[in-house]
Amino acid sequence: MFTRRAMLGSVVAAGLIEGSAIGAVTRKAAAKPTAVAATLRKRLGERMLMRGHPDYEAMRQLSVFNMRKPKRFPNAIVMAESVEDVQNAVRYAKARGWKVGVRSGGHGWVASHTRDGALMISLANMRELRVEPETMTAIISPSITGDGLNGVLQEQYKLMTPSAHGVSVGMGGFVMCGGHGWNSRVWGPGCQQLKAIDVVDADGNLIHATAEQNNDWLWAARGAGPGYFGAAVRYYLQVHSMPQVMKRNGYTFDLEHLEEVATFLRDNTPKFPAHLEVVMLGRMIDGRPGLFVGASGFGSEEQVKSALDAFDAAPLFRKAKTAKLQQPFVAPNKYESPTESLPAGYRIVIDNVWTNAPSGELVPLLRDLFTNLPGERFNIFFQCWGPVREIPNAAYSVQGEIYISANAVYLDEADDAKNDGWALDAIRRLHPVSVGAQMNDENMALDPQRYLSDEASARLEALRARHDPEGRFVSFLKKA
Repeated sequence: MFTRRAMLGSVVAAGLIEGSAIGAVTRKAAAKPTAVAATLRKRLGERMLMRGHPDYEAMRQLSVFNMRKPKRFPNAIVMAESVEDVQNAVRYAKARGWKVGVRSGGHGWVASHTRDGALMISLANMRELRVEPETMTAIISPSITGDGLNGVLQEQYKLMTPSAHGVSVGMGGFVMCGGHGWNSRVWGPGCQQLKAIDVVDADGNLIHATAEQNNDWLWAARGAGPGYFGAAVRYYLQVHSMPQVMKRNGYTFDLEHLEEVATFLRDNTPKFPAHLEVVMLGRMIDGRPGLFVGASGFGSEEQVKSALDAFDAAPLFRKAKTAKLQQPFVAPNKYESPTESLPAGYRIVIDNVWTNAPSGELVPLLRDLFTNLPGERFNIFFQCWGPVREIPNAAYSVQGEIYISANAVYLDEADDAKNDGWALDAIRRLHPVSVGAQMNDENMALDPQRYLSDEASARLEALRARHDPEGRFVSFLKKA
């Protein structure tokens, strides 16, 4: 019997999952599809839960972090434990004429991996985590979470790599959707850390892709997100020396200071040193809408102190309601933010934009956005990301200097439609200054914005037609 514990496992564990040898797989003469399916079904055994199995519904729901579970039902769920399991699952789907959705960490709130009539492959039980300090590489299963990976990197090797600010987010979606995480303004987003990837293709073959070999697969993995045309089963990630110091300043403001705070942040975003990560969160504070501003510094003691002192020296911060300065925080794998925006156990709906608009255009649009918070957990996230740098050899191609997301976080199912409307209305106010949206928090079924450049989108679809001509893998979840 599968249990919640068995499915989720311990993502910090470093058990090496052995897959098939990397390289081309010789195709044998095709047997009858029914015979092939029966053989593969036997190989997968209890790891395959057909719809109607006593544990199917529990696994379907557990595959999504969001308590708002999709009303979509795969024909079967494979709880893969090895690369070979993924290969067999894809081949089974091919023999049955089914599509395939792949679940890594399960934090994609729209659950693109869960589709009617498809085969869902869950990677939750794949726990490969190896570190090669000599090549500064971490080799992991996509289901390994950011805290699991950085926990091992920091505690055993004094190394680190960008991971999501939400510590339980799997590296799969974080990396392949872009990935703006810890110290990404210095090291680049998560997709830029992807040096190589192992992928199961539409025929069940295992492909190793680098910039020099099978580069189509690596290029697409760096930003295609749920639009990827294969099943990623192993990442080779660049890791970095852990910063000597990680400290932060944190401030709260009454909402009356919104325009002044937002103007300061927007105007200074290009000037903030790369090792300073600055965000603003609109949230309920003491029962009414307020602002939290955080500045996190990464680097040497001198770098961090200088950056945080300079930030605090702005006259604006004398108007803060509260201020905590130069606060050490534990390594990001254990960091518990007082502003955790997407907690477990809640229903979640999100929409977002990137913008390059100057403060004179952007700030007047923010008042209603930050004032209209329907519930205690609702929040507006404002990240100072710029200046924008091009990511080489990557599908990832839409960014802006400022990132803004509207996050509805609530409990009552009866509020779903109302909160869909809140998130959409909040972000549509910003459409006039938007340059596109971020795939990590995509809402393309309800708000079809620009997630990839025209050139990248055209190349992605051309590669899909070449490498997955039958459309075996599900793509972006769009409005029916």
